[in-house]
Amino acid sequence: MKLSDLFGVSLRGLSANKMRSALTMLGVIIGVASVIALVSVGEGARQEVVANFESIGTNILKLYVQRWDARLTVEDLAGLKERVPGIDMVMPSVGWWPQVTYEGKERWGEIMGVTEVFPEIRSHELYCGRFFTAVEDEIARPVVVIGWQVMQEFFAGRDPVGKYLYFDREPFEIIGVLEEKGENLGEGVDRMMFVPITVAEKRRGTNKLDTVYIKAQDQESVPAVELTLKRIFEAKYGEDSVYVWSQQSMLEELQKSTRTMTLMLGAIAGVSLLVGGIGVMNIMLVAVTERTREIGLRKALGAKRSHILLQFLVESALLCSLGGLIGVFLGIGGSQLVAKLGPKTAISPASIVIAFSFSVLVGFIFGVYPAMRAGSLEPVEALRSE
Repeated sequence: MKLSDLFGVSLRGLSANKMRSALTMLGVIIGVASVIALVSVGEGARQEVVANFESIGTNILKLYVQRWDARLTVEDLAGLKERVPGIDMVMPSVGWWPQVTYEGKERWGEIMGVTEVFPEIRSHELYCGRFFTAVEDEIARPVVVIGWQVMQEFFAGRDPVGKYLYFDREPFEIIGVLEEKGENLGEGVDRMMFVPITVAEKRRGTNKLDTVYIKAQDQESVPAVELTLKRIFEAKYGEDSVYVWSQQSMLEELQKSTRTMTLMLGAIAGVSLLVGGIGVMNIMLVAVTERTREIGLRKALGAKRSHILLQFLVESALLCSLGGLIGVFLGIGGSQLVAKLGPKTAISPASIVIAFSFSVLVGFIFGVYPAMRAGSLEPVEALRSE
């Protein structure tokens, strides 16, 4: 039997009961569409995480000492660039949480005392105004650069440069606003405010640092810089007290987590595709039973067992292939719909190929038993059946 004849017979067999064929394909359609849509959600989350980290820079390290009786100080950082090859910039930081007020509005502020290199070391552009200078840091001038969300909250998006926010009733002149950047592992600068580190130290009454941000010269220098920093500060503060985190290592760990999440989402959706395959096998067994006389007649007229087997196998694969093709288009449409509703999605060509190929494979696998059953029918017994 020619391949074209085989496909023709299979299509006639499927079209003989259009409603049943459509309902059978539904399980495969849902399975393929679910795989593509859910994987696109996971891939979108992964790409968003990567973009957030790369916007900060994967050559950034964070250094801090966590002991109840000791913290890093500015003196610890003296000559650090000379002692550790590969360091480009060093920026100490101090947290401060005063009451922030402006024209009747008030809330607890998330203030970070930093140095003038903050925009460069964190790769953050200014929306308007300017950042404070080294001189303003040295003289502890009460100026502040605010995040995008702070501008929206206190000034409804209007230019706040030149106005004053009050921190614990002390006026601070707003000299700049940072560009909107969004959250990054809960460390979104959009809701924060930045003052010279000398100001934060005076208001807190301590020279103890919270975190030191270190920018390596390039990504390749990060491992060596990380090891050297640990060696230097562990010698002073103890092995269990010094923590050095690189953006690159955090990014790699997060990528592993998001990949695992994507695989889990794909596997969950894949289960529905398997369930659809079981439905296909069930319907093909029903079709074999209903067409027993047809099978007997074809065998009596000279059809070989392999012809009957191939016919039902092709019918099963064709049913799943059509369902898979429709599922691909629905999955792409569903992914785009989800993206419009909020979460970022990214359609993966690999997920489309795998989902469609798996649907075809499901058709062959779950069509084998019904096809073998049809091929094993004896002509005489088949013709006797009602």
